[in-house]
Amino acid sequence: MPNNASPALVPLIMTRPRAASEGFVDTLPKNVRAQLNPVFSPLIDIIPMQNDAKIGPQDSAVFSSRNGVEAAPKGHGRAAYCIGPATTETALAKGWNAQQVGSDADGLVNALRSMQPKGRLVHLSGRHTRGDISGKLSQAGLNIINVPIYDQILRPLSDEAQQAILNARRAIVPVFSPRTAAQFVKTAPTLHSVQVIALSAAVGHEIPVKAVYSLNVAAHPDAQAMGAALAEALTRS
Repeated sequence: MPNNASPALVPLIMTRPRAASEGFVDTLPKNVRAQLNPVFSPLIDIIPMQNDAKIGPQDSAVFSSRNGVEAAPKGHGRAAYCIGPATTETALAKGWNAQQVGSDADGLVNALRSMQPKGRLVHLSGRHTRGDISGKLSQAGLNIINVPIYDQILRPLSDEAQQAILNARRAIVPVFSPRTAAQFVKTAPTLHSVQVIALSAAVGHEIPVKAVYSLNVAAHPDAQAMGAALAEALTRS
């Protein structure tokens, strides 16, 4: 008799905060999504911080993530310099006169060095940052301060995610930050069946390549390239 059973769905372990994870899954093409079983296990909780630092009407914001925009006050037309399209769109929706000036921290720093914007810049960030954006721009002569407005609390993989990894022949795990990647490696029950999709080389650097099934690094640090890398990983047997 012919075997008409559908192939088992591949677990997709989503490690970002829940809303961001669901948003990413929604961007996947239907033919890719149909092969996956999403399991949501955020490895970082975003916790807003109380901070008395004020952003004046003449100040400009620097946003390196959507989390910073969401924890920040409304823009009321003030300028904002952002990393990536998603952060820029979120800032625009919150009333900032936002423009994308890079796809990663280095790109933003290089762009602002060239632009030399006037007035004070306020980098509204998480407590844990990478790329030393404020330090590098200060050294370049810009008037910038860093104001942490949210914290990133690490969490272990959920029991559901651990069981999905243990029970499947392979599981796909997109990781979007070096800190998340390191936390995944630390708390995963095994790595040998895991196909890691990394947002950037810096994220991939946290993954022990010889220990995982495969490591794909997105061609660009954005959701579209992550989706393409994920689709490519699915073709591997």
